[in-house]
Amino acid sequence: MKSILVPTDFSSCAQYAFDVASQLAKRFGARLHLLHCLNIPANWNEMSPAEKEKLTKAQQLVYNADVLYADLKQRHPALDMTFNYCGGRLVDGVEKFVDRYGVDFIVMGSHGTSGKNEYFIGSNTQKVVRKLHLPVLVIKNAIESVDFSKVVFASTFHESEKEVFLKFKDFVKHFVPEIHLVEVHTSSLMDPPYILSKEAMASFKELCAPFTCKTYVYKDYNIDKGIRSFAEGIGAQLIGISNHHRRPLKRMLSGSNVEALVNHSEIPVLSIDYTRK
Repeated sequence: MKSILVPTDFSSCAQYAFDVASQLAKRFGARLHLLHCLNIPANWNEMSPAEKEKLTKAQQLVYNADVLYADLKQRHPALDMTFNYCGGRLVDGVEKFVDRYGVDFIVMGSHGTSGKNEYFIGSNTQKVVRKLHLPVLVIKNAIESVDFSKVVFASTFHESEKEVFLKFKDFVKHFVPEIHLVEVHTSSLMDPPYILSKEAMASFKELCAPFTCKTYVYKDYNIDKGIRSFAEGIGAQLIGISNHHRRPLKRMLSGSNVEALVNHSEIPVLSIDYTRK
């Protein structure tokens, strides 16, 4: 992890994400990028000073953001940190920034959404998780000290997910974690036999070495709630899950477990893209 991006609107929720990202940046020796999306032209960074001068409202927005960043920088002088703007949709700005600067990790705050908003509007964080092909750590609450020493990895434990799990392990190993592997069964005809689930998890458990690892098949009426209930029950500090991208129609009809977790979990969620090469 060499480059961490924190999209921010300087809200309290975004501050929680910044606090976590700054701790991770110090731990990993990474550069921290802040990206603030404003109501300015999408090509603001390519405009000339003369063109910008004509847009007084946009200039005022940029000035206000600069003041907020200057205060943040003053409070964290030792951080290797940059501040950047984007216009237009946040998710598009994040995607362009990631491609341009080679970001390899994103930390975002989220208030979550509920009801129809989950499917028709969604949060910016949910859109970033859905669209971008790299790890996204979602933070809901203030975390004074980042300590992911008890973590959950939720999966179906197919052979194809081992690469995702190893990426998760590579991140959490720095916290010397106790790893809990969980597969949620919903009493559906699609659930695999219990014995096959335990056999599949056994091969993942071997990959956990040298860390303590436990395996569970947990029953609940849906996967999102089951993962959250299990993680809360054991006092986990982080939930990891692989991100299978879905087409929009299928996502609306059957839901995305990753997006549901992002919206509903009070525990930090690390989404690791299943398709990333």
